[in-house]
Formats: sequence, C-alpha cells, structure tokens
Amino acid sequence: MKAILNILLLGGALLLASTSDSGALPPRQHRVSGVITTINYETRTITLAPGKGNEPLVFVWKDYTRFSQGWNRICVGALQSGHPITVHYRHEVGQLVPREVSLRTDVPTPCTNGRCCAKRD
Repeated sequence: MKAILNILLLGGALLLASTSDSGALPPRQHRVSGVITTINYETRTITLAPGKGNEPLVFVWKDYTRFSQGWNRICVGALQSGHPITVHYRHEVGQLVPREVSLRTDVPTPCTNGRCCAKRD
C-alpha cells in the first residue's frame, strides 16, 4: 500500500512539474517583402509598401534588429527610400518589430563588413 501511495505521489509531482513550465509561446515570426517608402532615424521606423492593394507597414527596429545584404551585415544607414527589402518580424506590444531586414539589391553599399556609414536624411 505504501509503495502505491509513493508512486501516485511521484506521478502527481511529475505532472505538476510538467504543467508549471508551460508558459506562453514566443510571438510568431512573419515575413514580408516590399519597397521602403520612408525611414525615420529619430523614431527608428521603416515604412514599407508591401505590394499592390496592401496598406503600408510601419516597423520599429530595436537594438537587436539585424540588417544585412546577402551574407554581409550592414547598418541601417545603408537603407534608402526605394530600396527593395525583406523583413522578418514579430508583433510585440502593438508594434511590428523586425528581427532581420535584408536589402535585396546587388548594388554594393558602403556599410558592409562592419564599416558603418552615417545616417542618411
């Protein structure tokens, strides 16, 4: 009888331990491509026109947002209005926050390989 009680208590403890670890899932990541319409360095926003008939999307980049062109990292200063980009983003606290912004052009930028250019106005 004591062995059965110990097994039931152990099973209950394992069940409680497994359910207490089931927190909220991280936000789902999305992908969109389009053309940059505006960049605001003060508010750290990029406005993207995703395609015909779709409304513009406004992304707020954070310190952890990665900017790249091909396999090279670039700084946000390399981006200009009219550039085609792909954005991998998440919905975070009512904002669209990019995890990665990829410049989709073969034109070299002065901001590759760790050299950062000045902000463009």
